[in-house]
Amino acid sequence: MAAEVVERWLKSKRNAIICRMPLKPIEHGRRQGKPLSSQKGQAEAFFLTDDHGRWWILKKFHGNCNLDRRYLARVSSLLPQEKGFACGTQRQILSAGSLWKTWGYHYSKDLDRWLDGTILMPRIEGLDWAGLADELRDGSIQLDASQRIAICKSLTQLIERLEAKQCCHRDLSCGNVFIDSQGLLSFLIDFDSLYHPSLTMPHATTCGTTGYTSHLAWNRGRLDAQRTWCEYADRYALALLNVEFLLVDGHSEVTGEGGIFAQEELRKQAGTGLTSILGQLRTVFPGAVQLLESTIQSSTFSDCPGPGDWMRFFDATGGVSPKPAAIGELMTAGYNRIGKILGKRRPAAPLWPAPSLNQMAQGALCVPRKPQVKLPQLSLPANPWDKQNGP
Repeated sequence: MAAEVVERWLKSKRNAIICRMPLKPIEHGRRQGKPLSSQKGQAEAFFLTDDHGRWWILKKFHGNCNLDRRYLARVSSLLPQEKGFACGTQRQILSAGSLWKTWGYHYSKDLDRWLDGTILMPRIEGLDWAGLADELRDGSIQLDASQRIAICKSLTQLIERLEAKQCCHRDLSCGNVFIDSQGLLSFLIDFDSLYHPSLTMPHATTCGTTGYTSHLAWNRGRLDAQRTWCEYADRYALALLNVEFLLVDGHSEVTGEGGIFAQEELRKQAGTGLTSILGQLRTVFPGAVQLLESTIQSSTFSDCPGPGDWMRFFDATGGVSPKPAAIGELMTAGYNRIGKILGKRRPAAPLWPAPSLNQMAQGALCVPRKPQVKLPQLSLPANPWDKQNGP
């Protein structure tokens, strides 16, 4: 649910000054009086706009997630200073006092307190792969081979840049990759699980997202985030995303958060779905079959084909235009279209390892909790078996 403080901010119809910027929530196109927002695994993301019409994202972590400010600030400094990582390098971690009390602008103590621990970041232009894949499935958008490979190459280059910095995103998925329709460029978002050898692994960290998580994340039948806290951990999901970019069309089924791979088959390294995908790939892009098979059967993340292996495949693929046409404007319907896309979005399904009892007591992991129900209190006699206390 959208936070009540954001609803009150929306209904005030006033900008609020946050980090010296006048911002206000965007109203949901189909739910009057409600702010436009999207539920992510660890947080809810609210859409804002400034006086210049630029979009921003305000990310609020769920209450049972520990927020390590030092970790998040350090992540921003470790990322490559390039456009594809702008969501991480240009974000700001807000604290109480970030909301300015200025005449003519919205202000409330509740909103100021609520902003403490939120992350403000620029919204990436374009559409995430989950949304674009849905439009490929329903036929509203078509991609040719040149466009598909251009998107693949852009994402592969981002992972190459991360590896050069000894970084791993650790949660590559269809919801965390955005695609610019004009330049066919990929962008990454959600860097809250980033690996670097200088960082300590946060308690509230994911192993990946359903449909993109390697069998290597399991340790004796249990998810183990430590298994993905290493270099080259992005190579597995990179392979799956590249294959999705190459194959998704009107005949593609939906699995997981919106991809084409079934998580249980990925864990078992076999299944009818995997066999079907390899068959499709063999028909359309046979040079990618070995890359996917090596990924599925890998013993370590370093066994997975790296960005260089994928780039050699892309460069060797014949019949591909070096200058593919743009997809077209994905944002023509503005707020209403984004609201429609979010309205049919499947909830993100990030994977966390099962917590130990002491971690649950400390609230250190983001573990979904059942609503608390008040039970009636019954008074019993000191010795209910004493006949004198009986009926």
